[in-house]
Amino acid sequence: MYSREQVKTITDKIFNMSGTDSTEVNFSSSERSGTRFANSSISANLVQYDQQLTLTAHIGAKTGSANTRDFTDESLKRTMAEAQEAARAAADRQNVPELLGPQTYIEVDAALPSAKNFDPAARAKMVRTSIDISKKMGTVGSGYIPKMHRTDCQANSKGLFAFEEVAEASFILTCRMPDGSGSGWAGTTGIKDISMIDPVEITEVASKKAVDSQNARALEPGRYTVILEPRANARFLSLVTGVFGGGGGAFMEGKKPGDKLFSDLFTLKSDIGNKVLRQTTMLNDNTPAAPVTWLDKGVLRNLSGGPNSTDPKATVNMSLLMEGSDLSTADMIKQTQRGLLVTFFWYIRGVDNATMLSTGMTRDGLFLIENGEITRPVQNFRWNMSPLVGYNNVSLVGKPVPMHMGESYDGGNTGLIPPVRIEDFYMTSLSPAV
Repeated sequence: MYSREQVKTITDKIFNMSGTDSTEVNFSSSERSGTRFANSSISANLVQYDQQLTLTAHIGAKTGSANTRDFTDESLKRTMAEAQEAARAAADRQNVPELLGPQTYIEVDAALPSAKNFDPAARAKMVRTSIDISKKMGTVGSGYIPKMHRTDCQANSKGLFAFEEVAEASFILTCRMPDGSGSGWAGTTGIKDISMIDPVEITEVASKKAVDSQNARALEPGRYTVILEPRANARFLSLVTGVFGGGGGAFMEGKKPGDKLFSDLFTLKSDIGNKVLRQTTMLNDNTPAAPVTWLDKGVLRNLSGGPNSTDPKATVNMSLLMEGSDLSTADMIKQTQRGLLVTFFWYIRGVDNATMLSTGMTRDGLFLIENGEITRPVQNFRWNMSPLVGYNNVSLVGKPVPMHMGESYDGGNTGLIPPVRIEDFYMTSLSPAV
């Protein structure tokens, strides 16, 4: 990857050779790599490198662009000439926007040495540790350890230099019994400091769930108190975040900042500059992002779209933090008289757009809680629930941890997400799978 100084050298060189009214540079370079393992061995080690630079030349009201993956001086000169030639041949643009000048961003170090240097050998060591623990506990692990390291920069001859370097990794693991009779999931995502990834703890948690989920017995469908572990809560939360970006549909009609929408225990923020997430502090238009509170104790505070938009300087998926407490999931179980511990939601799909009613299934460990203790595994359920109802029924929240909110684990959609306890969660039918 390229350092800030190296990118600045390239962009300055381009601006010095441009000779046009103004010039823009879009620079990117990336490494996407990962290690997959299954059946007690590494099954794939993947790596992909890419780099590209786009030059946009402005001549009066005309603009033209050209691309290159070769950053030598000769290539930059040739690409600049191509961009200028394209600009001269272009039609005049109406209402050409002014280029953005220098900006000041909240500083975060999102490319720590431990993540930048997280190579196949380091990942293989984690895999070896995980496989050894799985074998000891009588389970078989299948996991994925992705790494991403990228450098992006938007710069122009008016002084903008919006540089960002990011390096992060995840550890995602499913452990199963050899005969398929039990399954457990554990993981962490979007980690900038590799010392935060503990393959021992992750494997022990996933393996214990697999062992403990054997011989699950059926319960009657109905409404249950549930504790959603962070991964399950992250997926459930992803169903409702569009509300704050102007996508709430019928639910948001007439709603405005100051309205009470959810439980007092539901506070949601874009915590720009968060020292754990270490995510971007700039918006898509390269202006600085700023911390935004979307919900404060269930009260709507900001909207980024729609007629009642407050035009905050962030979008809801930036450095997302659902506030919690210092309670662990184990602490929350002790405070629950009767309910279900939910590890994982699988295959969530919308049922009704107007009410945001959704359906999905539990997987990889579902357990009955009685008198503050886990007493036995439970056969999986299909559920029907709207997050609009669910987040009104929050009765306890735990400690937020980094967790990806998407269905897959690609991209930068990790937030700080706590476990939550939700009342009257509707389990509609049995789903006989592990």
